[in-house]
Amino acid sequence: MRKTAALLTLPLAFVTCLGLASATSAAPGNTPARACVQVVDLRTAPGVNMDVINQMARALGLAEAPTVVGGACNHGIRTDANSPATSYPGRGPVVLRTSEYAPRQQYCTDSVSMEGSAQIPGTDMRPVPGLIVFGSGCTDEFNPLLV
Repeated sequence: MRKTAALLTLPLAFVTCLGLASATSAAPGNTPARACVQVVDLRTAPGVNMDVINQMARALGLAEAPTVVGGACNHGIRTDANSPATSYPGRGPVVLRTSEYAPRQQYCTDSVSMEGSAQIPGTDMRPVPGLIVFGSGCTDEFNPLLV
């Protein structure tokens, strides 16, 4: 009887680990993370002038076409619960969220940035000044701080 219980426990533990693994981030713990006023997934955003965005990202040195743009990414935040906020050097891997505890994030394997301003769509607000981040190789995923 004990042998049967032990054999059943092993598959259940394995299934539990698989469930937890899918909820974690692909981003390493030391990846810089930024809170942005807006994060736009260019793969699904309608009406975006991709020619202008591609030209800007290429001029800044991004090797691949950007898949995400973050506007007014002015605040460094934690990547996960075990890591402090890491300084963003202006290029390289980055995590973009609308806040530290936003439900979803974009993990980008490469990025470039520039100072500029971003306007929140659908509002009459003035553009918000700050860092604009162009990311490529981005993956939309759950925020590991909420798991």
